[in-house]
Amino acid sequence: MKRLQLILIAVVAMMFLVNCGASKPASNDMPTHEAATNPVTPLDLPDWYINPPEDDDTYVYSTATGNSRQMQVAVDKAKQAGMVGLSQGISATVQSMVKQFTQESGMGENTQLMEFYQSTSRTITDNTLNGVRVLKKYPYQKPGGGYTVYVLLGLRKDIIAEQVVSAIKNEEALYTEFKATQAFQEMEAQIGTK
Repeated sequence: MKRLQLILIAVVAMMFLVNCGASKPASNDMPTHEAATNPVTPLDLPDWYINPPEDDDTYVYSTATGNSRQMQVAVDKAKQAGMVGLSQGISATVQSMVKQFTQESGMGENTQLMEFYQSTSRTITDNTLNGVRVLKKYPYQKPGGGYTVYVLLGLRKDIIAEQVVSAIKNEEALYTEFKATQAFQEMEAQIGTK
């Protein structure tokens, strides 16, 4: 009886070991649930995040990441960061300030040189982004809790072109209105002087 139990335990253990070793590696493009929830190394990151696609005829691309204790908050953070990246790619104002100070004090060979360096920069972007789509999303749960989400966003180029044309038309309309107002003011000035 003990012999039968030992054989049964050995068979179950062998089946367990065979099942553990038979899993195939996860693809970077389509992570399995296990790879997505239990990343082991940075190589578990999706290839499209490590090597983002080049802008093409359809989209301008941006990748981003977000972290949170809640998955949806991590997704929202990643999408927001991606939209900031897209907006900065369209236009951004960069303000920078550098302070550098050097002071030498002491006498003779006992002088001391003190240096101070400070650099500050700020990037401001103000764009309305229509047509942004989440093309790919890669969430995983971190071993210590919380989530990290990687996203690939795409901004459709045809919508950008429509927005540029619309902005130009609005500027032309405002300029025409300004010129008409200016012309009426000149005419009133001419009539008022006679």
